Amino acid sequence: MTASKQIAVLSVRLPEPELRRIKSLAASRGVTLQEAVHQALEVWASRLRPAVALPLEALQGSLARLDVEKLLRQERKAELAKDRGRS
Repeated sequence: MTASKQIAVLSVRLPEPELRRIKSLAASRGVTLQEAVHQALEVWASRLRPAVALPLEALQGSLARLDVEKLLRQERKAELAKDRGRS
């Protein structure tokens, strides 16, 4: 499979009633939930203004002395553990 054809998984947590509503709206328009989410993300991304990305070394304030990448990894690990606990 070529790089352009690879598909990654995106997990989104929604309240059950909201998920049912979105699924119903997608179905009523003849699209899958996957396609509806893709369209929504494309619209959102097209409206963003270009952001200036700061290198982690340039962080100031409360994040200045923290290992931000380590914190992000820890948060992701905790999210995955929480998701596994729900299954």
